[in-house]
Amino acid sequence: MADQAHEETQGVGRVAWRNVIAGAVLTAMLGVYLFLRKLPKKSKPDPATPVVMADTEVQQDDPVTAFEPTDWELRPVAVIYIGLLALLAISCVVLIVAYPDALPDVSRTLHINPPGPRLQTNPEADLERFRAEEAQRLNSYYWIDKQKGIVHIPIEQAMKKLAQTGIDGFPKAQQ
Repeated sequence: MADQAHEETQGVGRVAWRNVIAGAVLTAMLGVYLFLRKLPKKSKPDPATPVVMADTEVQQDDPVTAFEPTDWELRPVAVIYIGLLALLAISCVVLIVAYPDALPDVSRTLHINPPGPRLQTNPEADLERFRAEEAQRLNSYYWIDKQKGIVHIPIEQAMKKLAQTGIDGFPKAQQ
């Protein structure tokens, strides 16, 4: 049952992606068509008519140096920008239509606690708190087992006592 639902969901996802890709390709083709339609048509010179020089000749300072005689035309640049904006708007609409059940990214509050281990949201503060707890445990007195009379003593105190008494079964240092 679950496998069938998974296959149906995959099929719907594939169809949605095909629609998105087809829409993007059609939009790109339309943009290219509109761009090419707006370009000025260049006519080929008629070989029968002689080429006549203009009355005014352009005098160049350095004939080897080439330059752009004009700036870019504004119309093709504007068409490209408008086409890109239209593509962005259309793609947003296509995604909204293709995924109607998608959750909006409005609330990021956690409604269900996931199983551990949890990710750290502030590792520096966690490390500081951990080190403070460890320092508190190492440098304080507290009962380990009150019935047996076992007490935890600070690490400095334990090291001094161990240095004075030594360890059972361990050879003592010569003085």
